[in-house]
Amino acid sequence: RAALGIPADRQVVVYLGLLARHQGTDLLLEAAQQVVRARPDTHFLIMGFPGEQEYYQRAIGMGIDGHVTFTGRVPYDEAPAHLALGDLATAPKLSETEGSGKLLNYMAMGLPTVTFDTPVSREYLREDGVYARRGDASSLAEQILRLLSDPQASRELGARLRARAEAEYDWDQAAEMLMGVYERLAPRGTEGAGGAK
Repeated sequence: RAALGIPADRQVVVYLGLLARHQGTDLLLEAAQQVVRARPDTHFLIMGFPGEQEYYQRAIGMGIDGHVTFTGRVPYDEAPAHLALGDLATAPKLSETEGSGKLLNYMAMGLPTVTFDTPVSREYLREDGVYARRGDASSLAEQILRLLSDPQASRELGARLRARAEAEYDWDQAAEMLMGVYERLAPRGTEGAGGAK
């Protein structure tokens, strides 16, 4: 926290991913402004690129630059140490069909997660996700504030997400899933594109 300039007494909301309108970055800043107004003890750690300087200038204009840290690109192997600073995570992606791999990272870290209500988010987080109305910054702020105000419930959500990540998305499970797909596509004992033995 000290290295990133995050005061020790603040609750931290983390985001890791691309910075872009379709990723919900603009809406995240709007939500952050509302959250900070209601709870000045909150800090947003926004990790990713491109355009981090542009977004930082926008945060200055919104009067929240003292409550937002932009790291720029974070090497993948350093992501866990950065995510570990968070009390909760957010993934305000707007797409209803595009994948959202960051959710798996959040789950693996046991982070309670606020996201827009999309099919992809529900597929990963299920009943343990906290869902805001898609494209609504005020709804996103409201759900972040709800988690910040109940640390015990937030920790329980995060623990359940971590358990699901371990049970359903670890490397062994992924390998079994891939092998199942390969087996269905080319059952053992078949050769060639036409399946002739």
